[in-house]
Parts: sequence; C-alpha cells; structure tokens
Amino acid sequence: MDVTLYQDAAENGKVRISLPEKWDTEYYGMPGDTMPALTPEQIRSRINRPSGGMKTIRELARGRETAVIVFDDASRGTKLKEIAEFVVEELLAAGIREDNIEFLCALGNHGAMTRGQFVKKLGENIVGRFCVFNHNPYENNVLLGYTPEGVPVEINREFAESGVRIGIGAITPHPLNGFGGGGKLLFPGIASIATTTGNHTKSKYGQMGQQSSPVMRMEIEDMTRMAGEFFKIDVIYNARLDIIGLFAGEPVAEYYEGIQAAAVTYRSRIPEKKDVIVANANAKVNEADLAILNAAAYLKETGGDIVLVNYCPDGQVVHYFSGPFGRKACGRQWGPMGDEAAHVRRIICLSPYPDKYSTLRFGDVDGKKRVVWVKTWEEAMELLRKDHGEGTEAGIFSDGTIQYFA
Repeated sequence: MDVTLYQDAAENGKVRISLPEKWDTEYYGMPGDTMPALTPEQIRSRINRPSGGMKTIRELARGRETAVIVFDDASRGTKLKEIAEFVVEELLAAGIREDNIEFLCALGNHGAMTRGQFVKKLGENIVGRFCVFNHNPYENNVLLGYTPEGVPVEINREFAESGVRIGIGAITPHPLNGFGGGGKLLFPGIASIATTTGNHTKSKYGQMGQQSSPVMRMEIEDMTRMAGEFFKIDVIYNARLDIIGLFAGEPVAEYYEGIQAAAVTYRSRIPEKKDVIVANANAKVNEADLAILNAAAYLKETGGDIVLVNYCPDGQVVHYFSGPFGRKACGRQWGPMGDEAAHVRRIICLSPYPDKYSTLRFGDVDGKKRVVWVKTWEEAMELLRKDHGEGTEAGIFSDGTIQYFA
C-alpha cells in the first residue's frame, strides 16, 4: 500500500510511504480529510454569527479602549493568520487604536515561543504591527477567586485588565478533556501553574476524544465564566491542517456546538489489533507522544512496533508541568508511559531531526531502550522486515495526534 502523509516540515509538505504487498495493511483516515477547506468568506461569515447570545466582535469593541487576542501556541496546527487579520479589522473598525491591540500566546505550561514561531502562526504583518507576548504561568497572574474545592483561579493580568478579550484556537481530541477548545485556551492556556495543577490532576490520561472524568472539563467551564466576557473562535481542521469548521461566540456555547462536529470529523473506525502501526504526527507536531499513545492502544497485546512519522525541526515541546528537565529533574506531573505502552517493542521515529530529549518523552526511560531514529522510510522498512514477514497486519493513521477511534 502506498500512502501520502502530510507533514508541514517535509519537502512539499508530504511524506510518501509504502508497505509490502504481502502485508495485510489498512489505512485509517478521518472524515475531515475529505472535506473542503472553508473559504475566506465562510470564515468571516461564521465569526460574525456568534452563538450563545454573544455580540459580534465589532459590537463588543465599540466604546472600549483596549483589546487582547489570545491564540494557541506551536503545539497546535491551527492556521491563525487569516482569522487574526479579520479580528484586527473588526477591532479597528470599532474604533480601537492600533497601539491598543495586542496578542497573547496561550502557552499553558509550555516553553516560550520565538518571533519566528509567532510569524509562522500569525504572519509577518501581524507580528510587525502589534505587540505579541508569551504567557508566563509563574508571574503576572491575578486571582479571580477559588473553585468549590479550593483551587485558586489565577489568570494572566494582561488579559484580565483588557477591555475586549478574544481567543482563537481549535477543537481537537484530547486525552484528558475529551476535546480541547472553548475555555481551555484560558485554563490552562493563560492560567497560573497553581491553577493548572489543581485542575489537571482531576483526570487521568485516557483515549483521545473520550474523557475519563467530566470533573476537569466542568471546572474549566466554571473558571471560564469567572473570567468574564470572552469571545472565542474555535476551528476544526484535518490532517492537511485545512480549516473545515469554525464556531464562534460565548465560549461554553460555541464549544458544545463545535464538539458535535468534531466528534464526526476526527472519528475513525476502530482498528483490529495490529503487528505494526504507522502513526503520523503533524497537527500536534511537537506533542507527538499523543500519536504513540493512540497507536499503542491498537497493537497486539503480544507486542508490536510503532513507526512515528514526525518531521519537527524544533523538537518536542518544553512542558514545565509534565516534562523532563534532566534524568533526575522533572515537572510536577512528569511520568513515563506506563502499562498502556508496555507491549510496544519498538518506536521507530522517522524524522530528519532526531534528538535525545524527544527520546525520553517517547519512552526511553528507566533503562528501557526501544526508541530508534531513522531519517528515511527505506531505513524504517529495513528494520521492520527483520521481524515482520508475509501476512503482517499493519495499520496507518492519517494523523494520530488528532484522530480518535470510537
């Protein structure tokens, strides 16, 4: 079987792979992969029809002096440029001065982004005209109150004190929250580390798109309401990162409208257990361990191999909350992949950009040595053929970081 996988950092944005004819191979795409991208006119129209009784951006901004636009970071493949430029147009048309409009990157507890990364997300025009800030989860946050369980609700001061607050993000499957989107851009996006710790320990990692407990999501919604008026724009995209859906308005209302569509566009048929799974990782390119966990669930319990396709020049995201910072230093929720990946024999990482830090995130911890780096598909196949012959059962995931199986 010959398949094209989409990788933004690859030549022409594509990686071509081929599995042997005598293997029993199945391809698992998403319905969204065959859907057309929204046109600029459709994007603008949907933003101007907000849900939940929310006013339009231009109506919200009239008479206000300042505006902040919160956007998701490099861990998401959201194409923001066109949406950001339209939001700016609406704010300017409402009378807000250009110098009083700023952008705030919702890093959560991820490492700060550089100017070049801002340009990739927002475009040169936006970065050259407006101040673009990184969120800091350790400083400059204000206390809004406490949850019933005593969790402090702390949010970025710049956001809290702005006259108009707008967010641009995406609804995608998530292993803790079921689906990201809605108020999650604020909590943990621009929350303090204390708020994130109190909230994110309420759920355990599970299957993408299937929340293990509603407590975390409900608390995020309550905290979002505490944050006050907030106009949220959420997109849905496919393996090519085309925007195929858009929902806007009051963050809780638009979120629940959006996840109805997301539950269809990202959903894949459940695979039979496989000997080998090729898992593409492009939409959340620097959180590729999500694709590994997704693939591990569908390997045979007797053991199997995962080929991770992940062209990420910047490597995996720095995660202060749940990442390693040395062999004996880590974030407060760091932990290696456990029983859910115990039957994975090898993780063959296909990438021109190997790095040892990513090896730790992908599973080489506590003496385990199962991560192997290769730079070409031919090298990957050479390794696979040594252990897998005629009749090998294989699966290919179009993008294991955003699809879910249910």
